[in-house]
Amino acid sequence: MMNNNRKKIITSAIFLFLFLSPVFAYAVEATQPAGSPGTGITYECVDGNCDFNDLVRATNKVVDFGRNFALLFSVVVIAYAGFLYMTSEGNPGKLAEANKMFVSVGKGIIFVMAAWLIVHLITNSLLRPEVSTIIPNG
Repeated sequence: MMNNNRKKIITSAIFLFLFLSPVFAYAVEATQPAGSPGTGITYECVDGNCDFNDLVRATNKVVDFGRNFALLFSVVVIAYAGFLYMTSEGNPGKLAEANKMFVSVGKGIIFVMAAWLIVHLITNSLLRPEVSTIIPNG
């Protein structure tokens, strides 16, 4: 069972994340013309006519957003594991828990980056001009 300090830390982290989440909302500004690359997760087709390339670009944006979110979350977990190391006071149980968190986050970062790299390579190869001439639009 978790002690009160740990509950307070986790509750504070959740509220801090919810408070800062609007900062990480990747919405395209309304002043940008349709078809511009934009800054966030939303994607607009040129003149409302979507084709295969637009689908691939939208997929790429969603995957990039997921990668950024996962890496942001991993930083929070690494900071918490570092906090556990700092406050362990030589307690082998807390040291083992913090070490396990570091290893799990490391594996997660490797997995996320490998998945992102695979998707990024596939989507970039599909967006080449030679490929768009093979695949008919619409």
